[in-house]
Amino acid sequence: MNFINAKFKSKCTETGALIAKGENCLYDRASRNVYCRSSRKYQVQQEADGTSSYIEAQENAYYDNFCLANNI
Repeated sequence: MNFINAKFKSKCTETGALIAKGENCLYDRASRNVYCRSSRKYQVQQEADGTSSYIEAQENAYYDNFCLANNI
C-alpha cells in the first residue's frame, strides 16, 4: 500500500467519503482500493509506517555506535 495524491476524484472504499483530486490518500495496488484520511485503514498504515521508520532509525544509530566503538 502506498500513500499518494489522488489523480482523480474518487470514493473511499471503507467510509464512502469523497476524495478530491490532489488529496492525500492510501492506495492498495493489489485490490485497487483507495482510502481517505479518516478511514481506519489509512490511520493504521500511517502508524505502521511511522513505527517502522522509528525502529530503523534506532537500529542505524546502534550500528553506527557499534562501528565507532570497535573501530570498524
